[in-house]
Amino acid sequence: MSLVEAAIDAFFSAQTEIIVFAIAICFHSLVFGKYGFAVPAKGSKLTKDLSREGSRSGRDASPRQSLQPAYCAHHTFVRAVSSFLRAEHRQQEVNLEISKQLELSAAGTEIEALEALLSALGKPTNAEVLAAVRGVLQQQGLQPSMRLYELLLRGYLALRLLDVFSELLTEVEARGAVPPTIKVLTMRASVQASDCEAAIACVPGLASVLKSSNSATPSTAYAHLVQQLVRL
Repeated sequence: MSLVEAAIDAFFSAQTEIIVFAIAICFHSLVFGKYGFAVPAKGSKLTKDLSREGSRSGRDASPRQSLQPAYCAHHTFVRAVSSFLRAEHRQQEVNLEISKQLELSAAGTEIEALEALLSALGKPTNAEVLAAVRGVLQQQGLQPSMRLYELLLRGYLALRLLDVFSELLTEVEARGAVPPTIKVLTMRASVQASDCEAAIACVPGLASVLKSSNSATPSTAYAHLVQQLVRL
């Protein structure tokens, strides 16, 4: 193998890392172009913001912990469905079980119950369960919350089902404004698919979110965004 062929082979094997690096450069340029790299003095507003955010993120570090109230409110539903899922079932059977258990939930809390279920199951969630949740939503004419959309997208991304991810994302975008957390998932999916153009196209939207922050510096919003990226 020639030196040129070896170099080309090395380039393609590291294309994901190169895409991530390119995104990081673009992102920093758009958001922090006017900020220097000076280390903030102790007691400055920046260090206080980061300290406050770090304290808050420490409390929110566990998805299950942050959703504990919702889980408790729907404990019976989550426990019944989780027990059912311990054995293998066809998707239609999972649909019927989730629908049956939802009927026992208080009226108007169906979306919260489904959110609690997916949060309790964690990731990667079984693809049949994700499809069953979507099927139940359609059958019962329920409108997903953005939080439920996020949980579904996270599940499909963890399972690397990018075609289904894109299909669901189109549904989310049709609803209007897309939350920053879902924009992060979109960027991650583009990187996972090695689609550099799509990944970089996500940068301006995320940068605008940080720039619109009320903080004197974008540090607080940036820390939250990095936290979301690390969780992926």
